Order: sequence, then structure tokens, then C-alpha cells
Amino acid sequence: MKKTYLYVIAAGIAAVLVVVLLLAVFLPAATLEGQENTTVFPTAQPTPLNDTAYLDIHPAGGRSVLLYPEDERYPAIDAECQELIRCINAQLKTGFSQEELAAMKRNSTYVALRFSQPTTFETRYIVDGSPRNITIIEALFFLDLDEYHQNTIFTPGSSGAIGVWTTSRDRGTLRDLVAPVLAEGKNES
Repeated sequence: MKKTYLYVIAAGIAAVLVVVLLLAVFLPAATLEGQENTTVFPTAQPTPLNDTAYLDIHPAGGRSVLLYPEDERYPAIDAECQELIRCINAQLKTGFSQEELAAMKRNSTYVALRFSQPTTFETRYIVDGSPRNITIIEALFFLDLDEYHQNTIFTPGSSGAIGVWTTSRDRGTLRDLVAPVLAEGKNES
């Protein structure tokens, strides 16, 4: 009996060691290549207006520029972001935690389209023979991720879940539209 008890304890210790080893091997890979968690948010980030749609244009490691619907640059960037959403053609079955997404946001250049209320889009993602409708409050478009993630859209939800989608539309037009805003943001820093 005592021998069986020792085997159970040894097996438990071995299982814990295997889990620790697996976490040590795979957790660093959870952060995208080149996406280290070392950048600190600037201290003077702009504060968005409540219940107002806006675009958050954020350079890697820099300060965000917020655009609201009355800004003359807003309509073109908003229209391109919405077209990227409409061109969603698949949902990736992968998970990102809020912490991973926050690290990506700190260390990447992105555009976040934030709606004042949840908005429904008909996408090109076909489910059961029909286009899939998705309802989102925010969509993140990273402009400098690796090749695998360059056509992804992240849609954080209020429940903490993060939808990860692919789009058939490339980011070239969006990059061109936000380049002057990013340049202006650097001059203001």
C-alpha cells in the first residue's frame, strides 16, 4: 500500500513538471514574434469621449491620435475599416487573452474603430450557405504584424472574449489613409 502511495505522489510530481515544462516552452510563443511586452504606455494618452464613435490611430510605442466623425479625415478611414469588416471571410479558432491583446496594442501600430453602440455587419463569411452577420463594438486592425496575422481583424467583446477574423481585403489602403495621421502624431509628441 505504501509503495502504491509513493507511485501516485511520484506520478503527480512528474505531471506537474511536465505542465511547467510545457508552459515554459509554449507561453513565450504566445507573444507574436517581435512583440515583446516591454513597451510602457505613454503617460498622456488621449481620453475618448463617452458614447461617441471614434478611430484610435496608434503608432507602436507612441501616443494615440483619436479622430471623431466631425474630423475631415474620419470618413475615409472609417469607410475603409468598415469595408475590411465586410470582407471578413473566416473566423480563426484561436484565442488571445486580454493581456496578450494589450501587449500587442502597446507594441504595434494599429487602427481601432470604436462604435458608440454595437453594430451589425454582413460579412463574406458563409455559414450554412448564407453570409454570416457579426455584431461588434470595436474592431482592431494591426498594420505591422507578421505575414500570418497581416489580414486579421480582432474584435474584443464586452465579455472578455476576443474574436479573430480573416479578411480578403489587404491593408494597403488603410495604411495609406493613416500614414499622414501617424506622421502628424509624431510631430505632436
